[in-house]
Amino acid sequence: MGTGYPRDLEAKEAPMLAKLVAEGKLPPLAERLPENPLVAWHDFDGYEGPGVYGGTWHQFHTSADLGAWKMVAGYAPFMRWKFDCSGLDPGTAESWEFNHDGTALTIHLRKGIKWSDGQPFTSESFAFYYDLCLDERHQYKTPVWCLVDGKPMTVETPDDYTIIMKFAGPNWLVPLWLATGFWWCDEYNIPKHYMSQFHPDYNSEYTDFIQFYRENKSHQNPDRPTLWPWRITRYEKGGYRVLMERNPYYYVVDDLGRQLPYIDRVKSGLIPDPQVRVLKILAGEIDCQYRGMELQDLSLYLKGQEKGGYRVIRWKSTSGAEPAVLLNWSDPDPVMRKLMRDQRFRKALALGIDREKCNEIAWRGLLQPQAATVSQEAWHFADAVGQELFEEWKRADADFDLDKGNALLDEMELTQRDKDGYRLRPDGKRLDIVMDVPSSKLNTQENDIGLIIVDGWRQMGIYAILHTPPGAELGLRRTLGEYTISMHGEAEMDLFTYPDWVFPTLPKYWHPKVGKWYQTGGKEGEAPTGPMKELLDLYDAIKLEKDLQKRHEYVRDAVRIHIEEGPFHLGTAGRSPALIIAADHFHNVANNGILGPWAIVGPATSFPEQSYIQEVTK
Repeated sequence: MGTGYPRDLEAKEAPMLAKLVAEGKLPPLAERLPENPLVAWHDFDGYEGPGVYGGTWHQFHTSADLGAWKMVAGYAPFMRWKFDCSGLDPGTAESWEFNHDGTALTIHLRKGIKWSDGQPFTSESFAFYYDLCLDERHQYKTPVWCLVDGKPMTVETPDDYTIIMKFAGPNWLVPLWLATGFWWCDEYNIPKHYMSQFHPDYNSEYTDFIQFYRENKSHQNPDRPTLWPWRITRYEKGGYRVLMERNPYYYVVDDLGRQLPYIDRVKSGLIPDPQVRVLKILAGEIDCQYRGMELQDLSLYLKGQEKGGYRVIRWKSTSGAEPAVLLNWSDPDPVMRKLMRDQRFRKALALGIDREKCNEIAWRGLLQPQAATVSQEAWHFADAVGQELFEEWKRADADFDLDKGNALLDEMELTQRDKDGYRLRPDGKRLDIVMDVPSSKLNTQENDIGLIIVDGWRQMGIYAILHTPPGAELGLRRTLGEYTISMHGEAEMDLFTYPDWVFPTLPKYWHPKVGKWYQTGGKEGEAPTGPMKELLDLYDAIKLEKDLQKRHEYVRDAVRIHIEEGPFHLGTAGRSPALIIAADHFHNVANNGILGPWAIVGPATSFPEQSYIQEVTK
C-alpha cells in the first residue's frame, strides 16, 4: 500500500495515510496536527533513531479491560510524567500555572489537537466530563483531587483552549493527579460531540445513563473517538481479539516533525494462561510485550532468544516488597489490636521472618531480602541524603533473629504457654494469628512465603495458620479491616498522589479503619492516634505546601516515623526485575526503565509509539 509515496525519513506521515490524502479521503497532515505538536522524548539507552513507517505489532493482553495496553498506548493526559519520574512534562496541554495561593489552576491546551475522527479536542470535553461528575443521576463521582475540605472545585472554560479550576483552598498537587496513571485521563477525556448522543439531556431517546456507560468504554467501543496513537477498529468476542490501527490525527511527532506512530497496526489476543504466553513468546509470535511475563520463566526466555528471534530486556519493578506483610492496626479483636499496637510485638513478628529463605524458595534468589518500603527510585529520595535515609529504611526490622523475637515476646509478659507449647494471650486464650494469603493457584510465590513466615512465627510460640479465601473476598477482608495479617505487593514512586503505603489516607493495606476515617472526613472508621495522627498531619501539610522540596521533606519525616515507631508492615523480598520481550526486528525500546507502579505510567512515558519494525540485515 502507498507505492509512490515518500518513504523512510523523507515521509512526514505513513504511506497508508498519504494515500488517503491523495484520494481526498483525509485532510492534509498540516490540518491534522496541532499548531505545536508534542515532540516524543527519547533520551534513553536503546533509542536507535527516527523509524520507518509500516508493519503490524503483534502482542497479547491478559484481561479484557486492556489495562496493560493502556499503560503502553492509552496515556493522553494534560501533563505527563517524565520517563525518569523526576516531575512533569507537557502533554495535551502546552502549559499550566497556579495563582499565588494555589486556589486556581489554569491549563492551556494545545491548539488544533483533534480526536481520531477529526473533530476538535477543546476545553469543552473537560467541562462535559466535570458536569457528569456533579450530576447525581449516575455513577461518575467527583474526583478526590478536586476536593478541598470536602468542597468540589468549580470549572471555567473562557475559550476553547483554556481550563480554569478553582478550589476552596490551596490544591498544589492537582497537576500530579491529572498526570497520574492512564485512568484519570481516560476518564476526563470524553468526546462530547460523540457521547452527547447517549446523554438523556441531549437525546430524549434515553432516560438513564446505561447506554452512555456502554458506549464510553475507550477500550471496547471502536466507534468512540480517541486521542490514543492507535484507535481500536475491532473488539471481538468480549476482548478475545482486539485490532487497532493508527490514529490519523495523533498529536505527537518525532524530532523531524514526522507524525507518530511509526507502526500501522496492532493485533492483540487475550491469553489468560501464563504457560500459553510462554509458548507464544518462545515461538517468536510476539513482536513486543511489556507486561504479562513471570519472573520464574526468565531462564526459559533467555534460552529461547536466538531460536525465537527476540531479546529479553530487564527493566526495574522498583518493588519495595514482594509481598509486604500487612499488620492490621485496627484488628477487630480488641486483644489482638492491643498487641498489634505494641511496637515490641510488631518487631517480634518482623524478627520471625526468614527473608533469605523467602527469596531463595519463592524467587530463586533473584530478589533482595529487605524491609517493606516503597520504591527506592521514587523522586522523594533522589538526592544523596534521601538515598541514605532509604537505605536505613530498607535495613530497619529486616533481620531474622528468633532469639531476639522470643525475648521481645517474653518482655511483653507473653510467657504463659498451653500444653502444645504455644504462647497464651493476656486473656488466657492461645495466641493465634490467621494470615490471609492467596491460594497457590493464584499466587505460588506469596503462598510459599506465607508458609515460611508461619513456620518462623510458630518457632516463637505463636500459633499461626494460613487462610486462603477467594480473590474477591481476600481484597474485601483487607478493605473492611476484617483480618489480622494479610499480604500485598508494594511499590510506589509518588507518595503525593498515592500516599497509602506511608500515610493512612484510604481504607486499605495496614490501616483500613483509620484510612476510612480520613477518607470520609471523620464520618466513618476510626480516629487516628499516636503515629497514625502524626502521619496524617504530615500528609495534610504536604497538600498545603507550595514548595516541592519541602513536600519531599515531609515524606522523609514520615519515613522516619516508620523507622522509629514502626514497623507497620513487614518486608520479605523486593527489587525484582520486570521483563520485556522485544523481537530482533522491533526497534526503539528502552533498555532501562521502570515497569512497576502503574501511577507513573510505564512504559507510556517512553513514547512506545516511536517503536518501529524493520528486519535486521545480518
